[in-house]
Amino acid sequence: MTLRYLIPALLLSACGANSPGTPDAADTPAAVQAPSFDTAAMDALLSGAVESGDVIGVSALVFDGGQTVYKGMFGLGDRERGVAVNEDTVWRIYSMTKPITSAVIMDLVEEGKLSLDDPASQYIPALGQMRVASMGTDGVPMFTEQSRPMTIEDLLLHRSGIAYGIFGGNPIEDAYIAANMFDLSETLETKINKLGGLPLVAQPGDAWYYSLSIDVLGRVIEVVTGQPFDDVMAERIFEPLGMADTGFYVRPDQKERFVSSYQLQPDGSYIMAEDGQNSPYLIDHPANSGGGGLVSTLGDYAKFSEMMLNGGSLGDVKVLEPETVELMMQDHMGEGFATMFPWIGGETGAGFGYGGSVQITATESQQLEAGRYPGQWGWGGAARTNMYIDPQNGAYGVIMLQFFGGDSPDIHDDFQALALKETRDD
Repeated sequence: MTLRYLIPALLLSACGANSPGTPDAADTPAAVQAPSFDTAAMDALLSGAVESGDVIGVSALVFDGGQTVYKGMFGLGDRERGVAVNEDTVWRIYSMTKPITSAVIMDLVEEGKLSLDDPASQYIPALGQMRVASMGTDGVPMFTEQSRPMTIEDLLLHRSGIAYGIFGGNPIEDAYIAANMFDLSETLETKINKLGGLPLVAQPGDAWYYSLSIDVLGRVIEVVTGQPFDDVMAERIFEPLGMADTGFYVRPDQKERFVSSYQLQPDGSYIMAEDGQNSPYLIDHPANSGGGGLVSTLGDYAKFSEMMLNGGSLGDVKVLEPETVELMMQDHMGEGFATMFPWIGGETGAGFGYGGSVQITATESQQLEAGRYPGQWGWGGAARTNMYIDPQNGAYGVIMLQFFGGDSPDIHDDFQALALKETRDD
């Protein structure tokens, strides 16, 4: 934990200060002894980040021992209107959509409606037309046919060779940007079919490249089920789990609870990136993104996380088989895999499962300073939302922020380090 947050956390903990993060009575049945958790320290960590100006608003939840042991909300969701973050604040979760989409794919695999080994072009023929781009010695691009078809598993693992169109800086990404892959007026079918005219960055199976792969799986889901992607997500995940505030746009009754997003400046200040009260998310559009389109609340995403932690069930609702969840949380990249991003592989000690990263090894420093332990599965979103699941210890955590820019914020590691220290000390 960084020094500026650790000192106030220790002071508040020592004083036994009352904390708004204390578990709700509904989360702690009288007959069950709640695991001990230093709520004052976590409150100090999160509120300290707000008071120092490091973040504008934050909400977070920690689950351990079969119940919520911490829930806290601090700062503002809409700075310009003075609207505080609360339990029902609606956040853009961007790539935290990916684990949910991946869970739906695995549900269809369980039903025998598709196989991980299926060629993706079996469902979307345009994908078979994509060729691998490389630069010739004369500086002229060269294009090579796929050495083998990309599979459903390749898409789940971001090793399909597909690019993203959000990074820029190279001709392939620039081609995706020029294709306007995030046009909200286009259907998912139209958008994904455009990939047929775009290049691959690598041969399928050769390297991990963060990509539009999970968006492609959203279209696969439509083809397999014969239903719109958003309807399938609601039918198989949101409605059974009671995720009433999760969807691909902000309903009129949610508008006042929708946060604004901000852009971090070089001097540490924030400017508005998107006004929550005048946002494209307020419009129900056809381009539902399986890789980054959802909005959700802290409590809603906790329900999905708890279902995954429980091996596919939440209460009486069963979404996946335990064996399927276990498979999703295993590394499927193997040793020495090539990665084009520093987020997994190498010194990170992380591989990738279906829908999220998997911590394979962890140094003492990673454990103490960032809460990284072997066996964890999770993923985050572009606006700094984050989720981890620690199945070996029956715990998970969710943290919600809403800004872009800079490196991964200190509060991510600090939150996870403190949460995991507490849940692993029981």
